[in-house]
Amino acid sequence: MRSALGVLSLFAFGVLGIGVLTVVGSGSGSRDVVLAELLGLHDGEGLHFGSLAVGLVFGVVLSALARVSWSELPHRFVAWLLSHGRIFFRLGLVAVFLGILVFY
Repeated sequence: MRSALGVLSLFAFGVLGIGVLTVVGSGSGSRDVVLAELLGLHDGEGLHFGSLAVGLVFGVVLSALARVSWSELPHRFVAWLLSHGRIFFRLGLVAVFLGILVFY
């Protein structure tokens, strides 16, 4: 539940950013025009929503990767391999027997 709320808050922040950039880009005041020029928003162009969506997806992916415990990951992987050793042994036997059938 906590991660779902984190993702939703990240999307809300992105939508808020979209709104601010849209208002800044459509302003007619001198200060708004300067900000629009800095952001690369020219007459009637508006935002490039494809780039905005890609940026939001990258943000969500980076926040998900930040939650991974990278120092614990190798230990968990080795433990998983050891706990599933019988399955790998059986798959090895299947590969050997299939190799015998194919090459005999």
